Amino acid sequence: MSSRRTPILCAAALPLFWGGAGSGGVARSGPAPDTLTVAYDVAGLRVIQRINRASEVVAVRLYLLGGARQLTERTAGIEALLLRSSEYGTAQFPDETARRAMARTGSVVSLEPEVDWTVFGFTGLARDLDAVWRVFADRVTHPALSERAVAQARGKLLSRARTRYSNPDERIRILATAALFQDHPYALDPEGTEASLAALTPADLQAYGRDQLVTSRMLLVVVGNVERAQVESLVGATLGQLPHGAYQWTLPPPAPELKPHWLVEHRAIPTNYILAYFTGPPPTSRGYWAFRLATALLSSELHRMVRSERSLSYAAFAPFIDQAIPVGGAYASTPKPQQVLPLMTAAIETLQFSQLDYFALSRFVDSFAFDYLAENASAADQAEFLARADLYLGDYRLGDEFVKRLRSVRPTEIRAVASGYMRRIQYAYLGDTVRMRGHW
Repeated sequence: MSSRRTPILCAAALPLFWGGAGSGGVARSGPAPDTLTVAYDVAGLRVIQRINRASEVVAVRLYLLGGARQLTERTAGIEALLLRSSEYGTAQFPDETARRAMARTGSVVSLEPEVDWTVFGFTGLARDLDAVWRVFADRVTHPALSERAVAQARGKLLSRARTRYSNPDERIRILATAALFQDHPYALDPEGTEASLAALTPADLQAYGRDQLVTSRMLLVVVGNVERAQVESLVGATLGQLPHGAYQWTLPPPAPELKPHWLVEHRAIPTNYILAYFTGPPPTSRGYWAFRLATALLSSELHRMVRSERSLSYAAFAPFIDQAIPVGGAYASTPKPQQVLPLMTAAIETLQFSQLDYFALSRFVDSFAFDYLAENASAADQAEFLARADLYLGDYRLGDEFVKRLRSVRPTEIRAVASGYMRRIQYAYLGDTVRMRGHW
């Protein structure tokens, strides 16, 4: 499973929709059992490891669970600020030493605050694992969090926040999320707002680290040509020394049931932005797979109707956000929003009321699955795939059934999820409101 937010646009030679009755599908056999992936605990910290002896690249990802549920409006971005500050000094690597030590290995560090967790990790060569791990683990266990370090990290995060809240494409996503998740933890920004980031102090970060950096909140995923004994040794001597805590991972509460409405922000700009969001069934349900395919089909319909046939937008698609509460949508940037909105509605209604041709759907699924798996072939993507399967589905091994589950989806299920979930839509609009001519 992936966090990719824009589904692949799959082309099918046969028409996708027709007037007859839908056909049923037969599930195809899945892949052979994975014998090179194991899960185990080290001092109370859960580890999932996939050994790949064909590549010398190793990806390490530490998931700090909880995401937005660990935050308040005042502390939004605190985890990102803490981990970013550790780049500028730890107990073993003071000041710039940490950055230089990591740079010498050529490893790439990643930090991604998300609504369900924060992912902190690195990708590098297996032969450098011990050296990189020393810096990485010390950033988690012993960050210095000096005034200077926090100020440097804060400056970078504030710059990023200003971009997110001012760039139209980023801003429209924030508006749509706020419309969809009113009074829900997902409404909080895990990257932080300008106000929250500016107010957080080194003392706040130190207190948060003492309370929240516990092994029960952690999932470590390692993919690459690394032996289990080496991973156990590295974890046991570093992260395994942290307190265990009493955290238990659960899925977040359901999204609020809201009446469809518009969240509008007027700007006198030539290009206008429309983004509609709707939530889907949880990943643990069968309907999730139909919802995922329905969103991909909607993406193709929007691309065809809005861009290919009428040239009303350079970008028209259906975003898909893979999280514990999955989100689909409809997006377009356009100088003619009053013409695009009816096309969005028509594309959704096509999914809700038209019959899908089973054979064309099968070809669409084959193309979607091929592109999806090809784009999840790297060590880093495999680490993410394993973590999401473990946390969302309850077992990392269930991730291997991704293609099998997609191929088991029947045309009638596509119509059912489109009718059930694509009715509860929250709209966001950024642009010249005069151009909508009252078409809200």
